[in-house]
Amino acid sequence: MALQSFGSVDTNFKLDKIAEYLEKYTTVLKDKPSKEKPFRTIFVDAFAGTGHIERRRDAESLFDGDADSIIEGSATRALRLNNPFSQYVFVEMNAQKARALEKLKSDFPILAQRISIQVEDANDAVQRLCNETNWKTTRAVIFLDPFGNQVSWQTLEAIAQTQSIDLWYLFPSGLGVWRQISKDGRVVKEANESLDRMFGRTDWRDSLITRSYEVDLLGEHEVFTKEGDPNAVTEYMISLMKGIFKGGVLDQWLVLGSHRVHKYSLIFACSNPNPRANQLAFRLAKAILRSDKVGRRK
Repeated sequence: MALQSFGSVDTNFKLDKIAEYLEKYTTVLKDKPSKEKPFRTIFVDAFAGTGHIERRRDAESLFDGDADSIIEGSATRALRLNNPFSQYVFVEMNAQKARALEKLKSDFPILAQRISIQVEDANDAVQRLCNETNWKTTRAVIFLDPFGNQVSWQTLEAIAQTQSIDLWYLFPSGLGVWRQISKDGRVVKEANESLDRMFGRTDWRDSLITRSYEVDLLGEHEVFTKEGDPNAVTEYMISLMKGIFKGGVLDQWLVLGSHRVHKYSLIFACSNPNPRANQLAFRLAKAILRSDKVGRRK
């Protein structure tokens, strides 16, 4: 079996939370809006990997009480739900990993016809699904779990515009943003383009980098300084997302990483503006996010 390497303690924790939400989501939507004509439901794992992850064997994983060397990925866990989705869309750009995903069809033969494996860029796949689906009769959950800054702002806009999707986004607040800015406010050259694309704007620098003036023997000159921390980056991203997600964005997030370093923030957003729908979604998400790893907006 091909494996995706490597998983940390927080990897398993994150996937447990996603699986818990999916279980509650499909249970609540069963026979909705009616038993005769229920919603068609879709789970989209936009960075699906292989369906399994090899656990990193380091000091952190050796003492967390879990000796399993293989972690079931989000795609596999989604297929184990008591109330399965009508359709599963697993997107993986790496052809070798995508071939490994094909094994899920034989592992879950009853659901094989519901599984679609797409070998392409996640942004292209998600945007096409959002634009081509009949959302009057369909509801979906999308899990964006990129390795870095791969998710474009256009993809988030496409998801929000459906008004029918719940989103879990593993936002690279620390690894993809905070680490790319030096103390003196300079952005790593290679990261500029990806950050502009991820935030959908160039003025994000004004929120994460402060400008002041100092006077020395050479006169007055500008001084740039990196401000905040990965939680501040997360708050900024949530504020942007609230401008497009009519159902709202939760003001809590899971702090995830390894060796106690904040690398990612797991953010929840609801695109459905219907009060009954988004209130239920937020109630489920808040219940699942109860943890000492949760961050909150000030």
